[in-house]
Amino acid sequence: MTGDPRPGYRHSQQVLHWLTVLALAAQLAIGYVMDADDSGRGRGRGRGGDSGRGRGGDSSGYLDDPDTLVRVHVALGATVLALAVARVAWRRVVGLPPWAEQLSAGQRRLATWTERALITTLFVIPLSGLALVASSDDDLVWLHVAGHVAFFVALLAHLGLVVGRGLLPRMLPGRSVT
Repeated sequence: MTGDPRPGYRHSQQVLHWLTVLALAAQLAIGYVMDADDSGRGRGRGRGGDSGRGRGGDSSGYLDDPDTLVRVHVALGATVLALAVARVAWRRVVGLPPWAEQLSAGQRRLATWTERALITTLFVIPLSGLALVASSDDDLVWLHVAGHVAFFVALLAHLGLVVGRGLLPRMLPGRSVT
């Protein structure tokens, strides 16, 4: 670490970051549970040609209820979208900390690219998901799936840089700017 008196992100930025991580992890987990539902009610077409976004069917428990999963998934998607808006707005207000000294110019470009890609997917994935729920067909499934692919590619690059260059402390509580 450097002797920079402002080595990391502000506490408010850390909170927004980790709330986004938690909401997105829960939202993706529920979405993949819905998709893996072997009753045919996951994404795509269910039995009898019905739309397959988790609607209908009997269930034995609260989280086994496809309607509950859809509602929670949509609510978390809306939460991710709201957090993305808040993060972009707050970044414009408070800015970013100085670059970590250990990053080369190429790594700074990679960090910029991955952050932009991740923020973009925080809009694309929930908006395309909400459009899928609101529509009666699956015309936008390709965009929703492409958003997931782009997210995971950018996430791997982001994590590789953060872990590989020892940057995680910049986003951990206790290392924040006041």
